[in-house]
Amino acid sequence: MVIPAVCVAAAAAGWLVAGVWLAVTDLRTGLLPTRVIWSTAGAVWALYAAASLIEAEPAGLIGAALGAALCGAVLAAVHFVHPPSMGFGDVRLSVLNGLLCGWWGWQAALVGLMAGFALATPEAVVVIIRHGMRASRPLGPYLLAGAAAAAVWAIATRGLVPVR
Repeated sequence: MVIPAVCVAAAAAGWLVAGVWLAVTDLRTGLLPTRVIWSTAGAVWALYAAASLIEAEPAGLIGAALGAALCGAVLAAVHFVHPPSMGFGDVRLSVLNGLLCGWWGWQAALVGLMAGFALATPEAVVVIIRHGMRASRPLGPYLLAGAAAAAVWAIATRGLVPVR
């Protein structure tokens, strides 16, 4: 059906616009604005809910909820175990990214999270070597790039609205 695909494409496009803004903001200020993350998550959720209702198939919406919960839980655990190592904005962002990628299954959400960390690793190693263990760099742009890569991969292999 065309309408569910349009809803999913609109959700991805809205996430992309917000993601670019969030990445630039994080690089400039080291902050990820809560209001942007949650308003984008609300829009993505609403569009996914519409697609699920039109399809009469809840699997995508369930996957999105699981992806958001799993990605948020993983980064929240890191944040609460050692708060200086990760800001809570990154935790909120991982919920948004997990929501986006989870439409294709909670596994896609975890792949997006792992891809973000994999992309951040080379710069992190260089920064640690040059500036020591207390140095920090924004993680948000890498989390966003990882989620984008996972979403593009999922769309290419399964389509905007996977056949369940």
